[in-house]
Amino acid sequence: MTSLTKPLYLLLTTQFLVTFSLMVLIPVLPLYLEQLGQQQTVSGFYSAMALSAPAVGGLLSAPVVGMLGDRYRYKHIFVAALVLFVLSLLGMAWFESITLFIGARFLLGISGIGVVLTLFFSRANIAPQGQQLGMQQQAISLACLLGPLVGGYSLQTIGMNTVLTVTAGVTVSCLLALMWLLDKDVLQPQGSELGQLATDKSKLSSQIWGWLVAGALSQAGAFALVVGFALYMTQKWPSPNVASQIGVIHALAWCGTFALAGFWGRRNSRGLGAQSFAFGALGCGLSVMLIDFVSSLWFIAILRIIQGGFFATQSQSLFLQISILSPDDQQGQALGYAKSAQVSGQLLGPFAAAFCFAHFGASSVLWLTAGLFIAAAILVSFLLSVQQVNFKVKTQ
Repeated sequence: MTSLTKPLYLLLTTQFLVTFSLMVLIPVLPLYLEQLGQQQTVSGFYSAMALSAPAVGGLLSAPVVGMLGDRYRYKHIFVAALVLFVLSLLGMAWFESITLFIGARFLLGISGIGVVLTLFFSRANIAPQGQQLGMQQQAISLACLLGPLVGGYSLQTIGMNTVLTVTAGVTVSCLLALMWLLDKDVLQPQGSELGQLATDKSKLSSQIWGWLVAGALSQAGAFALVVGFALYMTQKWPSPNVASQIGVIHALAWCGTFALAGFWGRRNSRGLGAQSFAFGALGCGLSVMLIDFVSSLWFIAILRIIQGGFFATQSQSLFLQISILSPDDQQGQALGYAKSAQVSGQLLGPFAAAFCFAHFGASSVLWLTAGLFIAAAILVSFLLSVQQVNFKVKTQ
């Protein structure tokens, strides 16, 4: 293992731990809150607050953390963010008050660790930029797959506080190692390795704002699907085992994401990030749409695996394009806005799915999800065509 690959694998481990710490509580969060409330029934309001607290914190902090990344050394921002992240994990593990627990989850979002990690994977010169972002997506996918499985098992055995404490301890080990291994040579900008189209990079362009909208639409579709798929299965495929069926199919979708994240990363390294995003969003929309026409759970599972494979390109292609289009001295700010745009979609998507289900039925949720993905694909296709036209005009 070379001196450059060591920090890359430690960064990937850190990314896994950050996502794992969020996902491990997702399936059992109401039950864990009841434990904190001494087995008393906890209102849906507190569950919703606890679930959304990291997203709200991240929405507020992402642009600020990105701007700090433009001004100060990434290593220093990373250490500060990871320290706050570890404190939030310890708070979630040992606070015995529901209010303090929610505050610790909010601190997790405020830490901005997700933005800082994306800055590293976007700017480091360890491997091709697209490949690094693809590996980041693989780490996230693996954590999304394993987190809920470990959480469901741990709550009734070793206890959630033990899992979170161990995660914090491993994170501290990664932090100490990275403080020694990360240096300025690893974090130099990669320049124009992708042969990007000529753009006006003196300020954040309208192209970037269009990409932010596309990222929000894609994430809104993804999180509308998380809520909508469960509602759809409960109404259209009722059975005593529907909950376990939903869980298995969700896990299979993340398997598809993990399997193809590296493929999309290598493709993006050849300068095809925008095309990958549009194609992936279109594939997500069509595969979700087809779920409403099949008559077998096996076909539904296959379509969700396909959808997961297409979804693997969404975040990494978004961050790659934002990185390419933004000025070097504003890249952190732009990536922070990209994270905030994604979180906005993640917050709005479930509400839109619940509204459609209540007023138009289960099938409408799938069509809403498909529409959001397809809208993102259309928008990026338009942005790509405008960029190509501008490039031809400038080179004539």
